[in-house]
Amino acid sequence: MTNPAYDAPLSGPPLSRRDEVLRSTVRLARLIFSAPASSVFLHDAAGEALVLEAISDPREDSLVGWTIPDYSGIAGWVFQSGEAVIADDLDNHPQFNRDFAASTGRIPKAILAAPLDTGGSVFGVLEVLDPVLGPRSTTSGLELVSELARQCAAALALAGPLPGPAGRHAAAAERLTTLVADLASTDDPNAARTLASLEEIASALSSRRG
Repeated sequence: MTNPAYDAPLSGPPLSRRDEVLRSTVRLARLIFSAPASSVFLHDAAGEALVLEAISDPREDSLVGWTIPDYSGIAGWVFQSGEAVIADDLDNHPQFNRDFAASTGRIPKAILAAPLDTGGSVFGVLEVLDPVLGPRSTTSGLELVSELARQCAAALALAGPLPGPAGRHAAAAERLTTLVADLASTDDPNAARTLASLEEIASALSSRRG
């Protein structure tokens, strides 16, 4: 039996591997926690912002692309701290960005969130709005959303360069590795010194990949 709220076919052009991972993650999170909505924010280092890249919500097409400062709201708190949280008293929570929530048309009473990270570098946040948690399921809820965030981060790393420092280091390492290969195939006597230097830089950058 299908549920139109979760299983509606996607319209438009085929999704990239990255977007498939994001869409699958938010839909799975919504199902697991019987929540009305879930979302993934990815960090935009240049803009110092968290960008809403995917959301499982009937209005997902109109909300994707919205941004908040990377220190704002529960998502900003998780991004800065690198820790999963359950914020279940949002009316009195100092980090809750009520104005942003109101602008989306949904003001939750609780948020369950976990960081997306690779190699210790946080590059995004997974949020679940108003998760259904039993009175004794707080710990298991944190463990479950954290594991889902880890799986999402790993899948995104396989799908392409990650945002933030991890992605920049990986992309730079790949470009330098290509240049090293080109230099190694030439007979230019001056290439040896350049090649040795580039090999050291490429090795250092590769060691920092997530």
